[in-house]
Amino acid sequence: MIQPRSWSGGRRISSIIGKASILTILAVLVGGAIVGRRPGTLPAFTDRPELIIDESVAVDFQALALQTWDRFLTVFWTRKDCFGDVYLRAAHTLGSRAAYDPDSATVTVRVPATAAMLQGALIHEWAHHLEFQCREHEDLRAAFLLAQGLPGDTPWRMVEKPELAASAWADVPSEQYAEAVIALVLGGRPIPTGARLTAGAVQVLEKWAAGNLH
Repeated sequence: MIQPRSWSGGRRISSIIGKASILTILAVLVGGAIVGRRPGTLPAFTDRPELIIDESVAVDFQALALQTWDRFLTVFWTRKDCFGDVYLRAAHTLGSRAAYDPDSATVTVRVPATAAMLQGALIHEWAHHLEFQCREHEDLRAAFLLAQGLPGDTPWRMVEKPELAASAWADVPSEQYAEAVIALVLGGRPIPTGARLTAGAVQVLEKWAAGNLH
């Protein structure tokens, strides 16, 4: 879900593939050797987008987030130059399972939750991050709508309204796309939602992610 949220500062942690690397990161965290930084002190776009973790995120959630971020980047590696760093914070009170604020590039996730729910929420909101920051994302939309069996003039996003029925969320192409990203990164959707998703739409997304959509 796309929703404005504020960011209160955090730690910059480079995502590194492998269990041994995760253990090293955790050891450093416990030792307090990682220096946090505020957004904007470094260029938004570097050699690879980074996951910047807020101090509100528990250590076990940090490890899961880093592992999941690596999986996300692996799928979208060809597109890594068109989106920048993303911030992660945790909240015990949130109106939805998770939210993305495009103005601050911040994902807020409600805790506590199961590992499967957290992982799905992260990937869903990172999909919105990619959607908002990558101009080439617009090249995906017509093909994605077609694969979903939707008219080509279907609005990609909705204007969020308090009275909007929860079921309407599942009909929004932007949200269906975010669910397709979960299916692509994880090989399926561990947490079922009401969002309809075709196999063809996931295939279109996979081609776009690899730079092969023509």
